[in-house]
Parts: sequence; structure tokens; C-alpha cells
Amino acid sequence: MRFTPIAEGVLEDTRPRVSVRLSAVPARERHGEGHMTTFTGDHHLDVDALGVSIRIDGSGLPPLDLGQLTEAWSGARSSSELAPVATVTPRPRFHFDDTVADVTTQVTLAALAARRGEIWMVHAGAVADEHGRVVMFSGRSGMGKTTLMSRLAREFAYVTDESVGVDARGGVLPYRKPLSIIDDAARAKRQASPAGLGLRELPDAPLRLHAIVVLDRAEIDTPARLEPLDIADALGAIAPQCSYLSELDAPLRTIVGHIEGVGGALRLRYREAEDTVALVRAVFAAPPRTPLASTAPQTPIREAAARGFGRTPVLDVLSIDGDRLVLLRRSAEDETAVHIIDGVGPALWWAADGVSFDELVAAAVRRHGIPADGDAASAVRSAVEALCAAGLIEERPGAEGAGESGRRFG
Repeated sequence: MRFTPIAEGVLEDTRPRVSVRLSAVPARERHGEGHMTTFTGDHHLDVDALGVSIRIDGSGLPPLDLGQLTEAWSGARSSSELAPVATVTPRPRFHFDDTVADVTTQVTLAALAARRGEIWMVHAGAVADEHGRVVMFSGRSGMGKTTLMSRLAREFAYVTDESVGVDARGGVLPYRKPLSIIDDAARAKRQASPAGLGLRELPDAPLRLHAIVVLDRAEIDTPARLEPLDIADALGAIAPQCSYLSELDAPLRTIVGHIEGVGGALRLRYREAEDTVALVRAVFAAPPRTPLASTAPQTPIREAAARGFGRTPVLDVLSIDGDRLVLLRRSAEDETAVHIIDGVGPALWWAADGVSFDELVAAAVRRHGIPADGDAASAVRSAVEALCAAGLIEERPGAEGAGESGRRFG
């Protein structure tokens, strides 16, 4: 069976199709516009990130650099009531903007590690309206999140351009870090505070997830448009952007629960940030979308068969519309991988419980019937090869009754 790439990290075959998507995987004080967060007397700066406090130890910096670092982080929501969960130390670079960028990376990693397994964390930007409703924009690097947030947050409140934290009830935890801005093509990036860019402060209302948008930035000029996104495609796009996904209880069901809770995900196709403003206004203006219910949880299969074709262990399983399966497993490199299988794939995966190749063919025929060309074995062989290549099933010694049709796996 021949596979053709249809997107980054996605493989598709034409008969039967097995699509694979991989992801490497984890009381407050308000500051008014322009208010500068200050270091304590011992040159420590505490900033709030994803609901925890991270301490920046500035004791090794000269006064001028301390002031610049303070200004860059002036938009961070800090609270004296929160004890820092980690401390990071600036590592001086030749250009001070690079030092600030390195501090931001350290703060981000410390916050993600502190919240691992507690909340859903997505590499995404987000803005909020005056009611606290948050639109999250998820996208891989290069999708223009910072540029987009820089424009949208002049009209809506800046929540983050880096990581969004969402609790079990849909509450959003902000991370108002400095933004990395390129003023023109000839200059390096500078680290700018939200206030310095004229971005709006958070509302007094609690923040709550209102919409989930997957970014799809075009390389050529194209009219901006929003469209509903299939739940499987949304999972395939968002799961690779999640941090510490495998450490959540029921990780796939967590993502899908949030997607369905806002009435499904949207895809934003655009080129220029300015063209998206009217579309985002419409998202905020629209009433809450009706929650969906298109998935059904399945019991994760962890036990491996001793012989024949068997499933490999998975962390979570979801059925979509009854004919697609989404699997989360840990790869040999200790990274998490999300796989979406359809066609005969789900029937074969469920049947792979220490069976022979001929038994897999029989299971596929029972579920889907005999193909038009009458060659069920050939179709199943292609699908089994794809499932084995993805590490979702494996053949173990001692398969009985494999016959000539199963010789490829012997």
C-alpha cells in the first residue's frame, strides 16, 4: 500500500486508510496599564505564569539591566500571596534582549513543569473580552501567534502568546510574558512588555475558555476565513502542541472534552493578522456554541498478547463517530504520539489480541465485508503493515495459522 504525505506528521493511504499524527511530548494582584512590576529588596522578581509564581533572581545583573528586565515583565500577573515554586537565574548574553528571551524560556519551562499533570497546557496564544471569555489560538511554530496576538490584543485583552493553561472546568490561567518582536527585517528580536506594545489588560471577570481555534497561516496572500474543524483533525493539530499530555488523567478525553465543551474547534486560514480582527469579533459576539458529543471513551489496552499479532500498550483510546479510533501511546524515545486510524484500522487493532494474520482478515471481513476486487487479504496486509510501522500492533513469535497470506510478517 502506498502512502502519500498530506500534512506534516500525517500519512494517508487510499485503501484502507490509516492516518498517523505524531506529537512530541508539557487571589491575584492586578497591575494597571503601564504599571511596572518591581524587584524586591533582594533583587528578586516574582512573576505569575499559568497560575503559579516563578522567581527571577536578578541579583547578578547591573541596575540598568534590572530595570529593563523589570519593564519587559511588567505585564506579568504577580501575587505576593503565591510562594514561588521555582527560581530561575538570568544567564547574560551579548545582547540583553537575548538574556530576557532566555529568562522567558526558563520561566516557561519551570511553569510547565510545576503544573504537569494538573491542567491542560497548550502551546498557543489567547485573547479575552471584557466578560472574561477567552479565544485560544493553537498552532505550531511559524503560524504567527505572536504577530496575531500583538494585533488582536490591541482590541481584546492579552492573555498570552506562548502557553495557555486550562483547568478541568474550563477556567483559563494566563501567562502574560514579554513578546518577542521584530521591528524590521534588519534588526534582531526585542523583548517587549504588553504595555509597551499598547496591549490591553485582563478584565476583572474570571477567564473562561470560549473558543478553540487552530491556526493555518497561508504562505501566499489569501482572504481570512474561519471554518469548523473535524474533531479528529482538531486532535491531530492540537495534541502535538500540548505539554506533558501523557501525565494527565485520560489525556485524549481531556482535550476532546474541552473541544466539545465549546461546540467544536475552528480553523483560521489567514495570511495577515489585520484581516482576522473582524472574524475574531464575530467569534466573541456569537452566543456559546452547543456542546458536542461525538466521541466515546474506550478502556485503554495495556496487556500485550504473548503470541501472534497483538496491540502495543496505549495510554488512552477514543472512538470518534463509531468508525475512527484515536490512540495515545508512548514511543520508544519516551515521547507521546497521537495516532488516528480509520478504514479497516480500528477493526484490526481491536482484533489484534494474539491472533494470526488469517484471523485478522476474518475480523476485517466481518466488520466491512469483502472488498469489490475480492482480495481482502491484500487490503488487510497493507493496513497491518501501516499499523506495525506506526508501532500500534506487532507480530510476536508463535502466530498459528498465518499461512502464505501472512508470510510478510513471519
